[in-house]
Amino acid sequence: MLDLEQVRRAYFHPPPDEHLRPATREEHIARQERNAVRRCLAAGRDPRAEGLGEHGSLIGGPGKPLRFASHDAKLEYAPPWTPLPLSWFSYPRALVRPPGRPPADHPLLTLLIGTHLAGYPDRPTAQELARIFRTDDPSARDRSILYHVLGCIDPWHLPRLLFDERLSIFELARAIHLSCIRRPQVIDWLHMFARRPAQTTAADQD
Repeated sequence: MLDLEQVRRAYFHPPPDEHLRPATREEHIARQERNAVRRCLAAGRDPRAEGLGEHGSLIGGPGKPLRFASHDAKLEYAPPWTPLPLSWFSYPRALVRPPGRPPADHPLLTLLIGTHLAGYPDRPTAQELARIFRTDDPSARDRSILYHVLGCIDPWHLPRLLFDERLSIFELARAIHLSCIRRPQVIDWLHMFARRPAQTTAADQD
């Protein structure tokens, strides 16, 4: 359940490390509301007239105009989101691929190619896409392919990249970084695996 007091606190007093750790839902909403006020002012409009920030009910509380956001544009999922640095996904367990080998015919990657690269010129084969996900030095074309796939992927398929394609968490995090996407649903999912570099636990060493 959303803690409105935490939203208001984060709006007026954003944490100094909010870009150096996974943000809470309340902090994301506060950040997006601050951004909405900035965009409103930059466009020469009046936040008071539009009920933004402290002039709306979300931050200003009861008695202020209601703050509306459509289901498809939830404040906490308003882009862009920036993924945490790769060092957060470099602990031992994140560097290990799931056991086994990916299937030779790569059915998941074949699905992703057909769904998200249907009109892409000279689109890759499933075997080539598997290589692209694992490379640490992608070409400009490779990055473009990752951008199209990860920018549109159904979040349901993200864990399948780990367990069907046997990617490590680090490899998938690296692909997300290299693609330069800022899609909230993808980065929010990735941040479930983040570990502060100086605070890995004994379990992470297994």
